[in-house]
Amino acid sequence: MNSARWLFALALASCAVCLPRGVARDEGPALRQALDFEARVRDAVARVASAVVTVGVSEEPALASRLRSGGSGVVIDPEGYALTCEHVTEGADEVVVGLPDGRTVRAPVVGRDVLGDLALLKLPVAGHPWVPLGDSRALRVGDWVLALGNPFGLARQDHAAAASLGVVSALHRYQAGTKVYGDALQFDAAVNPGNSGGPLCDLSGRVVGLSGRISVRGLARHNVGVGFAIPAEQIALVLDALRAGEEVTRGYLGVRFFLAPDGGEGARISDVLPGSPAARAGLRPGDRILRVGGRRLDHPARLRNALTVLPAGATVTLGVLRGARRFERTVRLAPRPEAPR
Repeated sequence: MNSARWLFALALASCAVCLPRGVARDEGPALRQALDFEARVRDAVARVASAVVTVGVSEEPALASRLRSGGSGVVIDPEGYALTCEHVTEGADEVVVGLPDGRTVRAPVVGRDVLGDLALLKLPVAGHPWVPLGDSRALRVGDWVLALGNPFGLARQDHAAAASLGVVSALHRYQAGTKVYGDALQFDAAVNPGNSGGPLCDLSGRVVGLSGRISVRGLARHNVGVGFAIPAEQIALVLDALRAGEEVTRGYLGVRFFLAPDGGEGARISDVLPGSPAARAGLRPGDRILRVGGRRLDHPARLRNALTVLPAGATVTLGVLRGARRFERTVRLAPRPEAPR
């Protein structure tokens, strides 16, 4: 909806050049604003596109033109480390990466966050263009964002990224399945199969997220304006572990809580599981968790958002309300137990 309004406004501004001279002067500032915005978008795309790569999996020993799967990635530092979605790698130890200059190389997968759908690659090239991670915490609903990547594998030959423009539609979305997007950004820029692992950027060319899940309609699996991105804040929490070659495990507090608001602050605990980090920290049923780290919980569901992105071993300070008493507990999260098979 926001994108449609923008296109309508741009069309109106463009029509100003055809109006009588007096009217055109009145519309001049709007047209200049539209052209300035267009230039800003174009500059951001140029800055980011040089760091976007295609990613695929092939079982053939030679570099294959036909890949078993396809997605996108983005180089995030001068050492050649690139992020993609874990589901794009299909669990392979090595992937085929297409560079914007037309070259195709093999790159090892050096670290994985399977549940969080993140993988880190190491490109065997020096001095490749890169873009930094930004601060997804600064995003607000309505902010402009750019999604770049390889939709439908269309960049398989020249490895040139496609770009689309949209806005942040919502924050703190929870999407669970074989992968858990515990605190996702929702956006309406067009993304389709093949965009997974590509960057979601602000208009300054900073990576604020990694495109992942999309909502699709029907068998055609085309975009319906609902995409989800792993926020840069979540990526930063596990990036050091990925660089170290570790397979990240999600953290576990060991509480059940009421998701529906009940008129009180934060999230009210309904049960504390025996032997869990929560139990060792002395948390009790009826306690309310008001904050996780520096993040205030303005809705009970925000506790789920905050906890599902934290890795095992993370130490977090909880703000707690028990009756009329407020206090803090510092908890070290345990590895999440495997679901029963």
